[in-house]
Parts: sequence; structure tokens; C-alpha cells
Amino acid sequence: MTPLGGPSAPDAPVGRVRSRLPAARRRTQLLDAAATLLGREGAAAEAVTMEAVAAEAGVSKALLYRYFDNADDLMMALAAREMSQVAEKVRAAMERSTGFEESIRASLAAWFDVLSERGGVVVALLGAPALSGALGARRRALRAMIGESYTERAASAFRLDPDLAGIATTTLLAGLEGLIDCWVERRAPRRQLVDIYTTMCLAAYQALAEQPPVIGDLH
Repeated sequence: MTPLGGPSAPDAPVGRVRSRLPAARRRTQLLDAAATLLGREGAAAEAVTMEAVAAEAGVSKALLYRYFDNADDLMMALAAREMSQVAEKVRAAMERSTGFEESIRASLAAWFDVLSERGGVVVALLGAPALSGALGARRRALRAMIGESYTERAASAFRLDPDLAGIATTTLLAGLEGLIDCWVERRAPRRQLVDIYTTMCLAAYQALAEQPPVIGDLH
């Protein structure tokens, strides 16, 4: 034991002690710091620098570079995490629904829940030009997952040809970004947006069931 007033032990910490976290938890901490910056500032993704993230997380830049090559790498990892969480929430909501209309409302509710909780982060990521490629692939995957469920349920509920139902679904999902834009810009209440979009979907499938288009071979 070091005598009172004697020299410190060789390995005694100097200044603030940085806890040693497992790699997975440290990576999560760093991504959370980047998300906090986006959410707090409402800033463009380009404003989230390695210096700012390190400061927010309370770590050195050297440690941050052990996990991410640069700011773009960090932001792509954050985008992957956020979009994966969106997909999981939407998928779970749709799996819990029983009817077609309910599945539409459930998927929209999941989207709006995410935007309510993490809207600043998601919107900033979606608006980042440097992430368009990586985000585009994940958004297409999410849309394909929702589209597959909509198509299957619409074909069954309205007795539609699956190919025709698929075309209608793809067209309807293209308008989902406009709906989300209305929510982000606060131009309409959430419940009204859900009602409008659900009504449009049901009306479109019903119209196709009552009067299928004469377009020849769908293939």
C-alpha cells in the first residue's frame, strides 16, 4: 500500500477515467452519440464530424477511429442501424395485425412511431447525399417487405390477380414518402394522414377488383 503522501502507483489513472466497455457496447455508445448530435441540432449529416462525435461520447478521436474509418463510415453504420430498427418495428406491427386494413394502419403507425421518437435522426439521414446509395438499398428492402405483405393480403381480400395486386402496391407505396413528408412538415395530423392513406389503398384495390384494367398480358 502506498504510504500517505507517497508516490502514486505506476498504473494509477490520471484525470478522468474512461471505462473499458465491451466492443459491442462501445460501438453502440458511439452510434448513439452521432444520433444525439443529429437529433439535437437538426443538422445535416455532413455536420457530424469525428471530432464532434468523439466529444459527445466523451472519448478520444483515436478510440473513435478504432471503430470507424471516417465520418462517412460512421454515418453509414448509423443509417444501417436506424433503418434496420424501422424495418423490425414495421414487420412486427404487420405480423400482429389480422386483416388487410389493419395491416395498413399498423405499418403506418409503426412508421409514425419511429418518426415521433427519432424523427430528427431519420430525416437527417434520409437527406444525406453521401448516404443515398447505402440508404437506397435499405429503403428498397423495407419497401419490398411491406409490399410483399400488402400484395399478398390485397390479392386475398379483393380476389385480385397477384401480379395486378403487386403493380398496385408498388404504385401506392411510392406515395408513402409524400405521406411521411406531410408528417415531418406538420402539415396534417397523424390520424388524418393514416385515414387518408388507408382509404386510398382500400379504394384502389376495390376499384381494380370491380373493374380490372384491360392491359393484355401482365407479364
